[in-house]
Amino acid sequence: MKPKTVVIGLGLFGREIATVLARRGHTVLAVDVDPEAVEDIKDAVDQAVVLDTTDEAALREMKIDTMDTAVCAIGAQHMQDSILTTALLHQLDVPRIIARAADPLHARILRQVGATEVLNPEREMGTRIANQIATPGIREVLRLADDVFVAEIPIPPSFVGNTPAGLNIRQRYGVTVVGLQRGRGEARSVIGTSDTGEAAPGRKRQLILNLEPTVVFQEDDSLVVIGNEEDVKRLSGLA
Repeated sequence: MKPKTVVIGLGLFGREIATVLARRGHTVLAVDVDPEAVEDIKDAVDQAVVLDTTDEAALREMKIDTMDTAVCAIGAQHMQDSILTTALLHQLDVPRIIARAADPLHARILRQVGATEVLNPEREMGTRIANQIATPGIREVLRLADDVFVAEIPIPPSFVGNTPAGLNIRQRYGVTVVGLQRGRGEARSVIGTSDTGEAAPGRKRQLILNLEPTVVFQEDDSLVVIGNEEDVKRLSGLA
């Protein structure tokens, strides 16, 4: 059975969540008080409705209590509606409630009324951009802990033509290679590696996971690595 998700609030943030989940096989109910926002997304999701989510009876009528996950993506300009909606979702026993917060106080209130997870997309994007500016040799940065990063690093020229096994990357640099971006362009797909590590034909750029130790690095590759900040920076300095 497909996971069922309701996304409440169809601004840029909520609309992106709803459409991506629908593409990935979720049953998605998209909800907003704005008829135009609902009209814009109706062809991309299973169901899109105009609904006041601060009305408990309306939520029950739409069977929100049968959802596996609820995303409250209501914007900061409607903070009171965000809090009340989250509280009602909790009252309806939705197992997973992900709520968008505008600031730390809003986040604390959302947790108190029942949100299981709280996001601040503007703050998180700001942190991500700052990390990229601070580490110019690294294309993507995800901080897992205070000193642990997942990063995408352009392949160092000295690595081209060599293999993970031959380079002893973990022993020499202290980082673990968890994947490989192969090819040019922006499109990315998560795929399993083949024996040769070749990207599937017809796709410009792909993420190869479960990297074989015998894969030969190519000029357009990027390494996806995990390690502490200093080791990641040291490896990125080779690129």
